[in-house]
Amino acid sequence: MVSMPHNALITGPPRSGKTTALERTVSRLRTAGYSVGGLSAPDRRKDGERVGFELVDIASGDREVMADVAYTAGPRVGTYRVDVSAIDRLTRTALPAALRSADCIVIDEIAPMQLESERFVRETKRALESPTPVLAAIKDGETDGGIGDVKHRTDTELFRVEPATRDALPETLAAWVRSVTQP
Repeated sequence: MVSMPHNALITGPPRSGKTTALERTVSRLRTAGYSVGGLSAPDRRKDGERVGFELVDIASGDREVMADVAYTAGPRVGTYRVDVSAIDRLTRTALPAALRSADCIVIDEIAPMQLESERFVRETKRALESPTPVLAAIKDGETDGGIGDVKHRTDTELFRVEPATRDALPETLAAWVRSVTQP
C-alpha cells in the first residue's frame, strides 16, 4: 500500500513568495485550531536593502540573526556570512518542540545557509521522517546534495509558487494539511 505524502515542499525562485505563502498558511491553520511549530527565516532590511536573515521559532517567537552581510566570520553563502551557532541554538529547541506538540511543522527554508548546520540537517530529517505533516520552503532549482536528498524523498509533494497560484497557495496548503491529518 502506497501512503500519501505527508511532507509538502514549496519551491520557487527567490522573492517569489514562498515565505509569504507559508506565513499565510500558518495563519489559516491557527485560525482553524491547529498548533504550528518550526522555523521561519525572514530577511533583515536596512534602508530597504536586504542585509541578512533571521531565524525565528514559530511557536515561541524566539529569534536569532542567522546571516548578515556585515559578519566577518562563518561560512560564506552568497554575500552573507552565516552564524551556524545561531542556527544550532534555535534548531535545538524549535524543531524538537514542534515534533512533540505541533499538529504541523513549518520549515522556512531548507537552503544553503541552514544546511551549514549539522543540527538543522539532522532535526529536519527527523521532522520529515515523523508522521507530523511538514510544510517546507526549499531552494528552487537544485537537485544535488542535501537539497536534492529532500526533493527526491518519496514522502513529499511539491508545490510551486507562481504568479498564477501565489494567492491561492495558502488555502491549498492549509487544505493539504487538513487532508493529511484526517484519520
